[in-house]
Amino acid sequence: MITSAHEHQHYQRNCRCSTGISGYNVSPEQFKFYNDNGFLVIKGLIDFESLYAYKKQFVAICNGTVERGQLLTVVREPSLLGKGLKPEDYVNKLHDICYDDVFARYVEDPRLLHVLSQFVGDEITAVNSMLINKPPGSERHPPHQDLYYFPFRPADKIIASWTAIDDVTVENGSLFVVPGSHRANTVYPHGNIGAQKKLYHGILNEDTLASPDKVVHLVMAPGDTVFFHPLIIHGSGPNVTQNYRKSMTCHFMNSNCQYIDVRGTVQDLIVKEIEEEGKRRGFEVSFEDQWRYKSKQVKGQVKSNL
Repeated sequence: MITSAHEHQHYQRNCRCSTGISGYNVSPEQFKFYNDNGFLVIKGLIDFESLYAYKKQFVAICNGTVERGQLLTVVREPSLLGKGLKPEDYVNKLHDICYDDVFARYVEDPRLLHVLSQFVGDEITAVNSMLINKPPGSERHPPHQDLYYFPFRPADKIIASWTAIDDVTVENGSLFVVPGSHRANTVYPHGNIGAQKKLYHGILNEDTLASPDKVVHLVMAPGDTVFFHPLIIHGSGPNVTQNYRKSMTCHFMNSNCQYIDVRGTVQDLIVKEIEEEGKRRGFEVSFEDQWRYKSKQVKGQVKSNL
């Protein structure tokens, strides 16, 4: 298990993508690192041309020069609204991007799918796809666990990818992780801990579970991709620079995963808030069905249990 930021940086330097465009073979040492720590960074997995295409599409959608489609959602940074900024300076996220013709290239990228299949199998569903933008002045994302948001299991058949589009530093809001926190096999209580953004819940016992001495910041270059477990505690810092920090990210699961009812558990609050948000937008759909509708099979055969 990793014990320091220095150890992580040493390991990261030795995990460079060294295979062709269609695949990357995860080594036994890397599998062990992932199992012990809950994350794995692969350097240079995604090429510059792809990253540039995603950035151009993001700016075009922000500026309204291309159609965004009915499924894609634009999320704005509340603290930056009303300041006369251009859209790229206050749009925080494009959500559910897997059906956009340009962004779909990321969730269906053969290099990405080759890595994912080694962790969760050859039948893969994309369940939560985003382009995240941290413009200057944007706030932190509090420590949280992604499984808190999901009504499907088992956790070990779910994995996230997060690819840097821009250089990622501590100053512009890098991801941070608590190595090994997934091994408790527990979804901790979360809540709205004061952030202005909707549905940005954080773990309630942050001082103990994500204290500064436990956290590792992931400094990454464009194209570097981190894969992480849905139970690992992670978040991101504020952007205190004058530059953007964009990334592509998606959660994937083995298509044989099962939907479960998480009402009455520590996930109850997020279930209610997501269903209420759906009603506010004019559709009354259950928590589980909202996830079903925005998921997309990206490898293998479509499974009837979804």
